[in-house]
Amino acid sequence: MKPNKLLCFFAILCALHLFHIDVSYAVTVHQRDTSNRHEVTYVHFADGRMVSIPEGKSLTVSEPVTVNYRSEMGWLTVPTTPKPVITITFNDDVVKSEFALVTLIATPKRRVILNYPPVSSVWHLPAGISMLAAYLQERGHQVTQHYGHIAGLKYVLREHGGETIDKALATIRDSKSDIKALYDARMTFERVSSGIITQDKFVVERNNVTYVSHYYDGSIEKMLDAIRNRKEHLWYSYFAHAEVPFAKNVRPHLYGISIADERQFVQGCILAAMIKETLPNTLVVMGGNFWARPLGAYLLPQFAEMFDYCDAIVWGEGFRALEVLTETLTPSSAPGTVWRSGDNRVIVNPVSLPIPFETLPTPVFDGSVRQWSPDFVPSLYPASNCLTKDRCDFCAIEAGSATFHGKPREMSSRRMAEHILAIGASRFEIVSAMFPVSRQIALGKRLKERGLSATWDCYMTADNTLVKQDVCDALAEAGCGDVMVGFESLAPETLAQAEKTWNKPENYGIILSNLRKAGIQTHVFLLIGLPGEPLHWGLKWIAFLEKYGRDILTIKAGRYRVTRLSRDETEGKNGQWIEVLPDTKPLHLNRDFRYRVVSNKKVDAMRTVLEEACRRHWAYGVTSTIPWWVNRGRYSWEELEQMAKVLPPEKEVPHLERALAKVASIVKEELGQKVSFNSFEDLLAFSRTL
Repeated sequence: MKPNKLLCFFAILCALHLFHIDVSYAVTVHQRDTSNRHEVTYVHFADGRMVSIPEGKSLTVSEPVTVNYRSEMGWLTVPTTPKPVITITFNDDVVKSEFALVTLIATPKRRVILNYPPVSSVWHLPAGISMLAAYLQERGHQVTQHYGHIAGLKYVLREHGGETIDKALATIRDSKSDIKALYDARMTFERVSSGIITQDKFVVERNNVTYVSHYYDGSIEKMLDAIRNRKEHLWYSYFAHAEVPFAKNVRPHLYGISIADERQFVQGCILAAMIKETLPNTLVVMGGNFWARPLGAYLLPQFAEMFDYCDAIVWGEGFRALEVLTETLTPSSAPGTVWRSGDNRVIVNPVSLPIPFETLPTPVFDGSVRQWSPDFVPSLYPASNCLTKDRCDFCAIEAGSATFHGKPREMSSRRMAEHILAIGASRFEIVSAMFPVSRQIALGKRLKERGLSATWDCYMTADNTLVKQDVCDALAEAGCGDVMVGFESLAPETLAQAEKTWNKPENYGIILSNLRKAGIQTHVFLLIGLPGEPLHWGLKWIAFLEKYGRDILTIKAGRYRVTRLSRDETEGKNGQWIEVLPDTKPLHLNRDFRYRVVSNKKVDAMRTVLEEACRRHWAYGVTSTIPWWVNRGRYSWEELEQMAKVLPPEKEVPHLERALAKVASIVKEELGQKVSFNSFEDLLAFSRTL
């Protein structure tokens, strides 16, 4: 026997002599009711017994049970399994019993990799997996994050651009780079990416990374084809030479892949298949906001084949699901999870009770990969869904929340300040659906109490208290540096139809002016093609942007979509104006639809001329070169104005002449005026008359 083994043998003998070790299995079930109805909690045993737990009470059980809790979404069913409890005490004949040592919960410690794959915004750090990583680490697991959306894009661009990409990346991460150097770097990314020969749509331009796989058509069949033909995929080389070797080295018990939207979908599925093929004993799990929406796809027979390439998909919120998956390495009892049983049936587990955001640990971030910015600007997600009292037609973006359409969960300003202190950054992205004025001011007070100074950008409603300059000044004093506001429409009737009555178009210009005076940067969302809104209202946006554009920094002009789980899909809310078409693309996040009165081509034409107005906006070039508040937050309005003057004009939007002709026909049909637009200037002059 080797000396080290002999030493271990005697150590074990001593431990057995000194200690008494007792193992039992137990779990305590507490009464919970997040609906505030004060309902009891029911515990169901395997032998048919049922025990009710009144408010404020709990029950400890030593066998598997099923628990029914009341929540805002109704009654939730949660399978609950006892955990081993090890009690270690000194033997009575060795030392007095009052020196009992400790009680330990025997939780297996796992190695976990959480990956955020290409393609997504390289200017931002993912909020979701940073929260999940902290949640699992708090439970003793070893978690490694991989920001594949950043590392993978660099890999692909360097394959084709070599050292010019390294130089461009160094430029955008250098706080001393001037606007001309930043513009050259921007053009380098655009030139190299657009020059890559691929069947897919791929380009890095302005403030966006666009990628659409030619396999992605919303069908299950094409998804499976993409996995089978993975070697022809643009990102295959990166996965094969970077992600897979790293996973082989770590040999994780669980490999999680977060897919936020359609840009990541095909890559996420291919990466899952490659990890599963390489590490068959690793539990490969996909999750993310994408999977919360295509719920109907899971019930289709062909979807079962997806589980040849992964073990589970988390369709609900990830905290409790990953906690169970990591501890048990089996999806059968994990809440909010889709998996395949032994008889080839796809099982959709219900979600569990939502995690209170106040109790979440401080997010942790992957320090090995830098976002495309000179600064570290982390993302925080302090509220689970929209905090407005009324539900408008734009809520489906929060479908991944465990309290979707229910009572939101939010962190207190005290807890947010604690996170900001722990992370140590000076600027933050608040990525919740909205961050109201009152909560921002409260956070500013909490930070000031701790001697901290931080700024942030956030989403807000067009809060009508912002017509008061002192409110905007108080926001800036608290730390608000940038707001992203959904104006959506200039038509009061449209806003009423969408149940967004707090938006008052007559206040938009005043709000923008007051925010700029306070030094707060502004981003506005505009929409074309809203159900029931005459298309010529889009021309009013063009006049609006000319009149108030000085107080706007960035603009997102989009067209209306029918999002899965929106009221147009679930309730047919705008059925008199649009028809939602049969669901033949179950893995698309938006449903196909047609307008009953106007044509899609005319909606596209109005969207095109509005995009041209955006390109002619004074800040379009500078905000394309210094993308997102992650970068622009380093500068004042005045500094950005000066930099804008040295940049060349932007390219005209494609097919403008064709769009102008269609818009002229819209004016004739809706307003009875015969007009001709030979240039955008003609269109702008006409828009001023509306």
